[in-house]
Amino acid sequence: MKTIFYPGLGETKKNYKSLSKHLIVADIDWNTGKATSSKNCDTVVSFSLGAVFSLEAALKRKLKKLILCSPTPFESLGKHKAEQVIFIIGEREKFLQKIFKPLCKKNVKMIIVPKGDHRINKNYKKILLQNI
Repeated sequence: MKTIFYPGLGETKKNYKSLSKHLIVADIDWNTGKATSSKNCDTVVSFSLGAVFSLEAALKRKLKKLILCSPTPFESLGKHKAEQVIFIIGEREKFLQKIFKPLCKKNVKMIIVPKGDHRINKNYKKILLQNI
């Protein structure tokens, strides 16, 4: 099972060295919108604005899991083809919790990171890796 991770706006692989042991950290050119392909991955993970890329993958083809970490707000998951969708959101990100709660239905769940905010710290990373 291969997993790819799309970082947030302005972030690069360097920001996620510790995660790269567990998954492929995508390269994103934020000027062109080009990013590493997720074609051979069955789990797609993203942080913040990186959700744009992971959602696109889930709309195009079947995925085992789509994991959205503190994603940029959106209103719908569309006609995604992911077997399971997991929102991982920091406890302090009340606005995001409120936005995404209505989307939590069958096969869509939300995990709250205790004391978490809009960054992937040690606690956040641990919860993320437990759910891949």
